[in-house]
Amino acid sequence: MFAQSAREHSAVRFGALLAGASLIFAATVVTTGAARQNAGTQPVGAQQPPAAPQATPTPQEEEEFARAGEAMTERICATACHTSEKVYTKRRTARDWADVIAQMAARGAPATDEQFAAVKRYLTRYFAIVSVNTAPAEELSAVLGLSPKDARAIVEYRKVHGNFADIGALLKVEGIDKARIEADPEALIFK
Repeated sequence: MFAQSAREHSAVRFGALLAGASLIFAATVVTTGAARQNAGTQPVGAQQPPAAPQATPTPQEEEEFARAGEAMTERICATACHTSEKVYTKRRTARDWADVIAQMAARGAPATDEQFAAVKRYLTRYFAIVSVNTAPAEELSAVLGLSPKDARAIVEYRKVHGNFADIGALLKVEGIDKARIEADPEALIFK
């Protein structure tokens, strides 16, 4: 399943989720309003994606993160403002996704700060692009799903050997999880 790109994986699940989007939206509006009135915090029943991994996540952890992040993104983004399909059509940098989330919050999207942060982690992981020749280790880890150790190894290799010309050059970094890099080549920019 992880051989598919993140975009293909999400597109398959997006079709199934689209059918229930109106029900999810209606439930979100009701529970968000009630939760904010009653507690002033997180909506009732909201599922949070796990925090960003400190090590390379297992396939099961990655799948749980993707499932929870997608559901939350669908719930928050599928508002009267736009469809969730708009979210998945364009890759952005991690900084651009942070700006999009800030704009959503400013426009009153129904979510808590923690939920916005979770959506940002999800969108950064599966729909971001990263310049492997300039990005810090934290950004490489967040976008590619690499462990912090692997991301630091890429940055150190880059410092010693210079910029990467292409994915083949990136795969020469010893000891990194090459499958994660090969799984989502659309996320890589070599400028």
